[in-house]
Amino acid sequence: MTKIVLKGVFQITSWNESTYAEHHNDSKQTIAEISQTYSGDVSGSAQIRYIMSYQKEGSAVFVGIEHLTIDTPEIAGSIVLQHNGVFSQGVAQSQFNVIADSGTDNLLQYIGHGEFTSTENGQADYIITLQHE
Repeated sequence: MTKIVLKGVFQITSWNESTYAEHHNDSKQTIAEISQTYSGDVSGSAQIRYIMSYQKEGSAVFVGIEHLTIDTPEIAGSIVLQHNGVFSQGVAQSQFNVIADSGTDNLLQYIGHGEFTSTENGQADYIITLQHE
């Protein structure tokens, strides 16, 4: 079984968030549409849509789908990631899984998982582990 571990940094390049529900306890739910670029072991870009639930103290939980296009010659293709994350005290963290059968080109039949932790200035450290099915 082929295993690939990819590490690096992504940079958020656009963030468009809209509120679809607000509540009397100052909580709210939003949808965020995000673009980002990847560097490190992955050269590429991603389009993401998160559904977020903010609590009154400013923390949030989010789930989402990310379409990641990898331009690195050895592993060119795209995969879709399913996120489950939290935002607390200014730091976003997410664990994600590669959706089975979502790979294209050199990423056909790969499964995997990963995580990210935000740093500063719209950046986050990521690690993605891929395995050929």
